[in-house]
Amino acid sequence: MRLKLASLPAKLSQPLAPLYHLFGAETLLLEEALDQIRQQARAQGFAERIRYSLEPGFDWNQMLASGKSKSLFAERKIIELRMPSGKPGEPGAKALIRYVDSIAGHDTVLLLLSGAIDKRAQNSKWFKKVEAAGVAVECPTLPAAQLPAWINQRMRNQGLHFDSAAAERLSQFVEGNLLAAAQEIDLLALLSPQQKITAEVVEKAIADHARFTVYTFADACLAGAPHRCTRILQSLRRNQVEPILVLWALTRETRALCQLAAGIAAGLRTQALFKQHGVWSSRSGLVNSALRRGSLPLWENLLRRLARADLMLKGRATMQRQNIWEEIESIGLRMCGLPIY
Repeated sequence: MRLKLASLPAKLSQPLAPLYHLFGAETLLLEEALDQIRQQARAQGFAERIRYSLEPGFDWNQMLASGKSKSLFAERKIIELRMPSGKPGEPGAKALIRYVDSIAGHDTVLLLLSGAIDKRAQNSKWFKKVEAAGVAVECPTLPAAQLPAWINQRMRNQGLHFDSAAAERLSQFVEGNLLAAAQEIDLLALLSPQQKITAEVVEKAIADHARFTVYTFADACLAGAPHRCTRILQSLRRNQVEPILVLWALTRETRALCQLAAGIAAGLRTQALFKQHGVWSSRSGLVNSALRRGSLPLWENLLRRLARADLMLKGRATMQRQNIWEEIESIGLRMCGLPIY
């Protein structure tokens, strides 16, 4: 069965399932979910623990044999298998199906820990077989809009007294990095156990751990969020991200917007266009937001500006601003809907 992460504690109050598959891009959530299962397993008498990691040359038969053999030290045991890529390969897929088919009794629990697994892989035979035999829990990356609520809950769990501004400020500092957020909340619990935590306390206690990529910058431009766009770009520049990568991300999104806007102008349905150009449902809101702000002429003009910025970066066109970062910022703010040229 598939469970939401929030439902896992209630499920663990029951006898353990023979198999758990934890997968997703958020490492902190994966590890904490794994710890919850381990703790419950120990409480239910699963004393022995065997760990494997999927590496080149991994012997799947050894894992299968561990599942069949009796424990030497305890009546019950846990087998942990880490698959960082989430891709067992053909031999692994067959081995996992064989393991599921051979499950008998509840003396062994298999814990699979995978990285992000896309929708196509989730429809594979091995994935569906594992999901049907046990419990599958996805731990995806948390969207920026949900981060303040996650921080609020985390701080409440620590017994901290805080105001909403503190949670908002902390979310700005650590955006996209739950591990950093958890560490900073632990630090605040040590430094201010009785003090009410405000935005000022947060600013004094922690450093900026925001983890941004060229993709989060492009998403901020699509969303029409100029302040966030500027802050992410400053972070990328401080972290010495190559400007050519930023231009590439913006060009990819702008080219897609040109194609979509042209289709809409021709009278085609938006939903059909999204499917044709591979716009996932999770990104449809961002893309729709951009398309509502600008028509085809705007996106064509921005695509020409991006091509010119690429030439500026390569020294084949005159720099029109102080540096390439100012040019990128100008293009990004124009994508956000500001009248900047």
